[in-house]
Amino acid sequence: MHRTLERIQADATPLVDGPVKVYFVLLSLLLTATSARFSSYVAAIVVFSLLTVHAVGRAYVTFLQYPIWFLLPSLVLIALVTPGTTTVFEYWILHISEEGLLLATKTGLRSIASLSVLSFLALTTTVPQLVSALRTLGLPDPLVEMLLLVYRGIQVLVDESIRLYTAAKLRGGFTSKRATFRTTKHVATSLLLSSLDSAEQLDLSMRSRCYDGVFPVRDYDSRGHTYALGALALLVFVRFVGTPSVFAQFGGIL
Repeated sequence: MHRTLERIQADATPLVDGPVKVYFVLLSLLLTATSARFSSYVAAIVVFSLLTVHAVGRAYVTFLQYPIWFLLPSLVLIALVTPGTTTVFEYWILHISEEGLLLATKTGLRSIASLSVLSFLALTTTVPQLVSALRTLGLPDPLVEMLLLVYRGIQVLVDESIRLYTAAKLRGGFTSKRATFRTTKHVATSLLLSSLDSAEQLDLSMRSRCYDGVFPVRDYDSRGHTYALGALALLVFVRFVGTPSVFAQFGGIL
């Protein structure tokens, strides 16, 4: 990805934003992950793909392709090892039954649907926004403190690692396998020591400012309630009410 995740989040223009976005995503994920209907998965994929593409453009496809590549081998394995009475494909020791193919398809659609829902949250919501919404739901202050400190610590760690890597590369630290191993060892040691120093400096600065264990969290305005309610209504309908007859004939499971 040419842009960092933080940059994508900052440039995103979601139709649903603010704390209501977090609640919307959590409810949608619950409806999708607990459903046994193919139509629920398809509806979630379509709805959240459209919302995410509108918000971040092609970054959604780039973000989603990596977990899908990891998912595909597992789906193939599910199709091969699931026993069944009706054979769909057979070659030498490979045997795919109709039951295995159906289970792999169902698992794949459910996984992609859940990834689509979470991708909308990940690509359009910064950690402070997420923490603000969760605090409204009653997230304890120690967890808020931990989330924000880890978020800040990761950013500092990434910046420091890039600085050390660039300095080592300019000095010819990766010209051979032996040099790469030696340089990586020194960079890792420097990174560990600098991380410990940064943590101590942060603790000292917070104590000197009379930090009492409660992080200030900004409040965000919500918008897009109509889109959120419309999408939730669609997901509830396909989850509990019914689906078009053209889908109802697929495997008899809708």
